[in-house]
Amino acid sequence: MLQDNRPDLSVVVPVLNSEATLKNLFARTNAVLSDMRLDFEMIFVDDGSVDNSWKVIHELKRCYGDRVRGVKLARNSGQQAATVCGLQQARGCWVVTLDDDLQSPPEEIPKLWNLAHTEPVDVVYGICPAQKHGVLHRLGSSFFRLLMRKIAPTLPTASSFRLIRREILDSFRHQLGAWIFLDPALAWFTSDVATVVVRHEERVNGRSGYPLIKLAHMAVTVLVIYSTLPLQLMIWFGLLSAAISFCIGIYYLIVKLTSNVPPGFSALVVIMTFAFGVILMCLGVLGIYISKIYNMNAGQPSFTIRTEV
Repeated sequence: MLQDNRPDLSVVVPVLNSEATLKNLFARTNAVLSDMRLDFEMIFVDDGSVDNSWKVIHELKRCYGDRVRGVKLARNSGQQAATVCGLQQARGCWVVTLDDDLQSPPEEIPKLWNLAHTEPVDVVYGICPAQKHGVLHRLGSSFFRLLMRKIAPTLPTASSFRLIRREILDSFRHQLGAWIFLDPALAWFTSDVATVVVRHEERVNGRSGYPLIKLAHMAVTVLVIYSTLPLQLMIWFGLLSAAISFCIGIYYLIVKLTSNVPPGFSALVVIMTFAFGVILMCLGVLGIYISKIYNMNAGQPSFTIRTEV
């Protein structure tokens, strides 16, 4: 079952304040993968938890030995960075990423595994059509998925429940920057992506780490890093501004030539306000791009590991 001393499967779990679910998560995952007769390791990445999550990871390590590995980040770096950290630590021939809240049940892992071993794919996503989230969260998630399809057209509907082939991870692990968004990065390296329908359970502890404001911030960052869409919009807004200003100028020129009614300053104020608004918006977009480029070149890491078990 081993290839080059690698386990068959690595399970990467980013952890944030999930002491109540970790033991149950490992027990259920252990039962499923043992039934599948897979040699596996489970990697918990503590993303700056303020509860006893790290203590629970230590307890799991003492009880299950090499089946459990733990990584503690020096600060909260976000789910994406914590997931990438776990992928870098993973040694398995395949790697599955799994949330810590049990909404994506470990019992669905065989669906991803079986599809990956019956079709020539590099990445398999577990997709749930009816997720157990609030209305605002579902709307925000839907918008974010639409954005992802715009940025990576070859990428199907993605999720944080995914199975990845080892060779893909070896390809892109050396291409990482300060901001990591795993799904568009995976789309750069492979188009052999498939999806399988899985069930989605109610959250039993805590609340989602992705409120609407955080999803909006992620959307802006993804747009700037992985897309030139804002720059293209700047061009179209500039052309629109020029066209509207030209039409208004022609209109008031005709009014001036054909009547004695002075057009006044209102037209000038409207034109200048519109044009200056577009210019300031474009400068703001350019400022975002410049700040991201500066931070990337400054060598800011996406995460820092404090300790491991």
